Amino acid sequence: MNTGMYTAVSGSLSAMRKLDTISNNLANINTPGFKKDKMSFEGVLSRVLPASANPAEVSGDPVMQKENVYIDYGTGPTTQSGNTLDLALEGDGFFAVTTPQGTAYTRQGNFRTAANGTLVTADGYPVQGANGTAITLLGSHVEINSKGVITVDGTDAGALSVVDFPKPYALNKIGSALFLPVDAQAVPQAATAQVQQGRIEGSNVDSITEMVQMIETNRYFEACTKIIKSFDDIEGKAANDIGKV
Repeated sequence: MNTGMYTAVSGSLSAMRKLDTISNNLANINTPGFKKDKMSFEGVLSRVLPASANPAEVSGDPVMQKENVYIDYGTGPTTQSGNTLDLALEGDGFFAVTTPQGTAYTRQGNFRTAANGTLVTADGYPVQGANGTAITLLGSHVEINSKGVITVDGTDAGALSVVDFPKPYALNKIGSALFLPVDAQAVPQAATAQVQQGRIEGSNVDSITEMVQMIETNRYFEACTKIIKSFDDIEGKAANDIGKV
């Protein structure tokens, strides 16, 4: 394959993956606690990649696009909701919740109570207390202070588990707003974040920025496509004309 076409194909594939990332960000613009994904690109010469099994396939040093996807943990805007079970974190940290994959972590604080009084996430996963067990709220008046200590009708009902990890975070995203440590043996540490009752943290996706990036990426994809077609036309013309000579 012509090295220039190889580079253009690599660029178009990277653009498609970036468009998928942007689309997912925009789809979750109204998801509480959602953290957007971002992509960075770098050019990589073929000689630094694993050598081809067939030396005849190596021709020059085509530059390929290598993309890196990472999570932007920037804080989303917090708004007053008036719901006593809506909780936001001011500062670094995560709520711990119990999922089928084990303990996961989130900043999505639009909690509710299940039929048995258990405090759960919007997806129905139990929110963990400081001792790692589920929190049960049986009463009419729930108060949660900045330390996460809970009282129900004036009676102590436990405390929320609010934890953090060393930076840079080594977490994998599951679902829309849940995270699992890359290292299953990673031990969370106490967080310094303050709990805010009656407030909710929104998505950190900025619609204008994402739309601008979508337009730019679309144009880049179109440019790569035109380059690929140009190389294809040149090769086709060369093959046909040489055959007539």
